Amino acid sequence: MLAALALLVPASAAAKVRVTATPGLKPGFQLDVPDYVSRCVPGEPLRFKVSASGGDTVSIAGQPKRDGDFTVPVTRTTGEEVTVGVTANGRRSTHHVRCLPQDFPGWKVHRHARPESQWYVLTPIGPHNGGYVAVFDARGVPMWWMHSSYYGPWDGKLLQNGNMMWSRQFNNFFGVNPREAWEEHALDGRTLRILQTEGSPTDMHDLVMLPGGNYLLDTYRRRTDVDLSAYGAPKHAVAYDGEIQELTPEGKVVWAWSSKGRISPSENTWWDDIRSAQSKRPPDERSYDLVHINSMEPDGGGIIVSFRFLDAVYRIDRNTKRITWKLGGTKRPESLTVKKDPLGKRPLGGNHDARKYDDGTLTVYDNGASGGPAKRRRPRAVRYRIDTKKETATLLESVDEGAIPVSGWGGSARKLPGGNWVIWWGGSNLMTEKTPSRKPVLELEFLDDKYSYRAFPIPRGHLSAQQLRQGMNAIASAGRGEVPPGR
Repeated sequence: MLAALALLVPASAAAKVRVTATPGLKPGFQLDVPDYVSRCVPGEPLRFKVSASGGDTVSIAGQPKRDGDFTVPVTRTTGEEVTVGVTANGRRSTHHVRCLPQDFPGWKVHRHARPESQWYVLTPIGPHNGGYVAVFDARGVPMWWMHSSYYGPWDGKLLQNGNMMWSRQFNNFFGVNPREAWEEHALDGRTLRILQTEGSPTDMHDLVMLPGGNYLLDTYRRRTDVDLSAYGAPKHAVAYDGEIQELTPEGKVVWAWSSKGRISPSENTWWDDIRSAQSKRPPDERSYDLVHINSMEPDGGGIIVSFRFLDAVYRIDRNTKRITWKLGGTKRPESLTVKKDPLGKRPLGGNHDARKYDDGTLTVYDNGASGGPAKRRRPRAVRYRIDTKKETATLLESVDEGAIPVSGWGGSARKLPGGNWVIWWGGSNLMTEKTPSRKPVLELEFLDDKYSYRAFPIPRGHLSAQQLRQGMNAIASAGRGEVPPGR
């Protein structure tokens, strides 16, 4: 679907330096490209082949500068780097080649213009346990990564404190495995903390670090003997309510909110899908997710929450714990009036990743997935102006992707400060960055059925290439590339 990773910017016509390697470099060598990867073969050297003339010189791995044609073998293990120093046309440049793991997922990139985002945090995993959390640069080159064979890393992100955070995915029904947790790691790979909700297993869908240093996590509280017969489910059912907890860095719960008694099962718009899914399970294993939380977002004295099975986004007041507004889904007194959206008063379907911005706007990844396969539509990223005084939500932008006709789960939509969109098209293997006018900037596609849950963009100035390189060097040196199982 996408073109293979291209040579992004041609080298100067006056340059007389060529650098190749076996195994090959990705991307191909260019004087203005600083970072590369190569799938180094364990036990075999990485062989550089150099051609430099006309006064240009090249130094491989700190060796003396040379001109002419020569080959240099360099032994490196997974995660380690080789520096390539070049003097060409009277200018010096340093390039970094890092050994990529043999099993790192394949990908391809098409870059149309200079991206606004400097980095993208992605978690390429597959349908089985195990996978990577990785930071890709604006050319689609992985600069930093860690691997787990114990679980699939899920929802990787950079925190305000400069650390990396991600959750554990065990390829089972979410929110029921006591091993599920969130892990915070320094860039050098050290595990700094493991956070878990109190009273019921941790959900993997989202974690938010609050300005004061605490964390928002969510969980699902199990209830038995719940009468769901009005919705075609058992009269004595096992049901799960959604709960949000605020935890200190030490893991102490200091605030909590539950959907129980605040959101009626009648607001769930996915009953046909839920009953169908549960009918495939043995009767004694059937349970019913009443809301399905998938994102949380601080909003002053409140929290904005995306609920997949409600086809809606809600704002919850932290002090009163009451719902102050609702966008989409079924009608309730707090529902906002939707304006300028061609989909009308029910604009969302199986939505994810609701995010609030300083200008008062709200973005949502609208999967278009509610109502069963016959009613599913093309997904889109949307932005609304929320006016709480007028109780309205006015559509400002809507972005779709022709290559993605359906999006059954997952996904994210983030608006960057300069106006570009970074969108992970949920349920697919494609991330795009687009301009406000919807022109493509960057497309990154994973191969071999690998996918990410979200794409977390990092704008320029928040994290340096040197920080990532140093962190990766420390990971390789200390042998921390494989995440320990933990508790």
